[in-house]
Amino acid sequence: MYSLISSFDLINISNIFDFTIIISLFPEYCLNINYLITLFFLVVIIIASLWIIRKATILRKISDLNQQLIKQVNDKIDAEKKVLELQAKIESQVLKRTAALGLANHDLKESAILMEKVANLTPNVLSIYDLEKKYNVYANRFVGEILGYSPQEIEEMNVQLFDKLIHPEDLNLIEQHHQKCLTLGQDKYLELEYRMKDRFGKWHWLHSKDTVFERNEVGKPTQILGITQDISKTKQIQQKSALLNQQLAEKVATLETWHEQRMKLGQMNEFLQACIAIEEAQPVLSDLLPKLFPQTHGVVYLTNNSNNSLNAIAAWGLPHSGNHFEPDQCWALRRSNAHIVNSAVCDLYCTHTEHKSCLTSTLCQPMIAKGKTLGMLYLRFDNSDEVNELVQELAETVAQNIAMSFANLTLQKELRYQSLRDPLTGLFNRRYLQESLEKELDRANRKQQFVGLMMLDIDHFKRFNDTYGHSAGDYVLQMVANYLISETRHYDIVCRYGGEELILVMPDASIENIIVRAEEIRSRINRLQLQHDGKNLESVSVSIGISCFPDDSTKADDLIRVADKALYAAKEAGRNCVKRC
Repeated sequence: MYSLISSFDLINISNIFDFTIIISLFPEYCLNINYLITLFFLVVIIIASLWIIRKATILRKISDLNQQLIKQVNDKIDAEKKVLELQAKIESQVLKRTAALGLANHDLKESAILMEKVANLTPNVLSIYDLEKKYNVYANRFVGEILGYSPQEIEEMNVQLFDKLIHPEDLNLIEQHHQKCLTLGQDKYLELEYRMKDRFGKWHWLHSKDTVFERNEVGKPTQILGITQDISKTKQIQQKSALLNQQLAEKVATLETWHEQRMKLGQMNEFLQACIAIEEAQPVLSDLLPKLFPQTHGVVYLTNNSNNSLNAIAAWGLPHSGNHFEPDQCWALRRSNAHIVNSAVCDLYCTHTEHKSCLTSTLCQPMIAKGKTLGMLYLRFDNSDEVNELVQELAETVAQNIAMSFANLTLQKELRYQSLRDPLTGLFNRRYLQESLEKELDRANRKQQFVGLMMLDIDHFKRFNDTYGHSAGDYVLQMVANYLISETRHYDIVCRYGGEELILVMPDASIENIIVRAEEIRSRINRLQLQHDGKNLESVSVSIGISCFPDDSTKADDLIRVADKALYAAKEAGRNCVKRC
């Protein structure tokens, strides 16, 4: 017994308590805690008794430790109760969570079914494309309705859907689009238009909006979700609208061109109307017609009085056409209609053109006014393209305007001739004398020059009429007038003043020169040998009265009056002479 106690003496009492505490902390190894506690106390009592024998102080320590152990055991019991309560709560929460997860899973399945219905009922194509595997992993049934394929056929060709149905011209565009999707940011989307072929071979225009559907662990897009619409009708409308806009733009451009040409045509007409002779119209046409017909060469021809030849009066560029030709050398004049040669399809050139040296398109447009062909407008183009209708219409309008202008100029010339010329002799009339003499006197006054004036009267003119007839008298007047025209300077003015009286105005001629010239005229007229109706007429003599500016007067009427008085003096002196007052 003592040896046993001695052996216990070697054991550290604190280790025993520690062991007891360890045992108490593992209830799963102790089936009956009360039994353990009782056993523990028996051991403690034995040990305490032994210790009491050996060391009274150990008992006190054991008692303290026992109290601490009891407290710990009670704390442990309380902790276990709390653990049990927590376990119960956890189990309850687990059951609730499990029920909630089941309900959520059911809702998720129903939501997936609903989403599938929505995807199939939406009037757009919904698709998911895998950027890594490069094929569609999902597409709703609407893609089949657009393209005419059944869901089974779509599923069979799903991997090669793009390769089989996408328009070849759009494959590169789609590849670039997918490359851009790899860098697509959050909540961003890209748009794309491309074409797909249905089972009947018809191409459909599709418009797609794609956004990121799934990313990998590093945030790189791996799948994209696309919403696609069939915009074939919209494209057709856009194409029709674009075509209409293009046609409208062409019409507007045509109208603007036509308006510009009308302005140029109006300018040409304005200049032509301002001309007083066809000779003045020649430089106008040469200058303005190239602006009306750019990139062309041309000639304006005018028919001569005999209507057997056409002569060039205005030209520009290198027309490669003769300066004059006969009417039967032009198909347009033969047919009285425009003749157009489009060198690409026709080679029926007119013979007046040098077409062998320059094979380009040409246009011959007759200039007709009041049912009479006055000339022809000829155009040669720089290229062999077909002459369009706008140019043809413009050429016809220009030719008509030129023809009307020429007809008006001709009519004005005739009217002016009739208003200023004597119809029998062709000399200027009294009206022209009054207008021109005033001008000549003003000019002479400014330049300090002389102006001579002769008044001639055919002697015994009534006898010619009575002896040979009025036609012979008219013939004598005409011959005397022709002689005066041929023997005077181009700036001298020869007029029929009235009856058989004629007036000759000679600018820059002194009184001495006028007297000498008057004697020459008198003597040469007297030597004229005239025949009429096969009969020789007696010699013609004239009496001449002269006056001079400013010696006799500075006024036109006074000069005429002085010359008339001198003529009367010549008559009184026996006729066939020259007198000056």
